[in-house]
Amino acid sequence: MFKEFFLLEIKSALKRPMVYIFFLIVALLSFFAVITDSITIGGSVGNVMKNAPVVITQFVGVFSIIGVLFAVAFFNNAALRDYNNQFNEILFSTPISKASFLFGRFFGALMLSTIPLLGVYLGVVLGSSLGPILGSVSAERIGPLFLETFVNNYLLFILPNMFIAGVIVFALATKFKNTVVSFVGAFGLIVAYSIAGTLLSDVDNETIAALADTFGDRAWTVESRYFTPMEKNTVSPGFSGILFLNRLVWLGIGAIVLIVTYLNFSFKEKQSKAKKQN
Repeated sequence: MFKEFFLLEIKSALKRPMVYIFFLIVALLSFFAVITDSITIGGSVGNVMKNAPVVITQFVGVFSIIGVLFAVAFFNNAALRDYNNQFNEILFSTPISKASFLFGRFFGALMLSTIPLLGVYLGVVLGSSLGPILGSVSAERIGPLFLETFVNNYLLFILPNMFIAGVIVFALATKFKNTVVSFVGAFGLIVAYSIAGTLLSDVDNETIAALADTFGDRAWTVESRYFTPMEKNTVSPGFSGILFLNRLVWLGIGAIVLIVTYLNFSFKEKQSKAKKQN
């Protein structure tokens, strides 16, 4: 049953334009950030290549924060669709597994929420290829693209960040059945990110700030702060250091929240409420 709910979540969303619109917006912004200096994402790239690993990671980091709004759209819909359509009473009366239902919906929404952020990759690849041809950026400012950069950014930023944001949104939506509450939870994550940035301004709090950052962006800033231009052009984020520790901490927190959500969710409780209303 997990597979059925997982695939149903993905197929139903892919029939709607939302995921494609989000993807296109991210891809276009990334494309223009590569081919022109008029558009910047996360600040100026300085004297490094326009498509350097550190620049791609910068793009991914910024869009991961914006991606919290994507998470609200996908995870809130996954949690509340049956209630909004008043289909929950029928669904909960069938002999389906709670784990299959919740985890199928959740991980389907998780996969969907990562798709728009993959627009960064398309934008960077197209910008790197077409920028010099269009004459909008010098070929000397375009370096090689590394597969490791794309894979590691997905595994260290895109997937974990959408998991963490999704867990919060899904838990709140499942508990309160209210979209506004889901948005409040999403903005809470952004506030936490801002607080981590405040801590980062103090060198003594550098490690705390890096670990407190929900999105891992501050941790990468600490890790790459003293990179030479050559390192910025060639070194991708890796599975070590303060960044990797940050990822483990927040993935652990997210896993705990997801488990608590599962334990607190009850088909019987929903059925009982439905009977009382009738």
